[in-house]
Amino acid sequence: MIRVYGKEDCAKCKNLKTILEGKELEFEYVEDKKQLMMIASKARIMSAPVVEYQEGVYSMDDFLKVIA
Repeated sequence: MIRVYGKEDCAKCKNLKTILEGKELEFEYVEDKKQLMMIASKARIMSAPVVEYQEGVYSMDDFLKVIA
């Protein structure tokens, strides 16, 4: 399962959702700033969105490489 942590009015978050929908991948979108900050800080990721996938935590760019 793909879990995307994003925030309100985030262009990159909206873009990632559009990409995942276009690829017809099932995902959960979590818009909770506190959870986003907690997950991102543990993974040392400095910007939204943050993606949890198969036991890993990725920035948007790294995640897109994984699913390419």
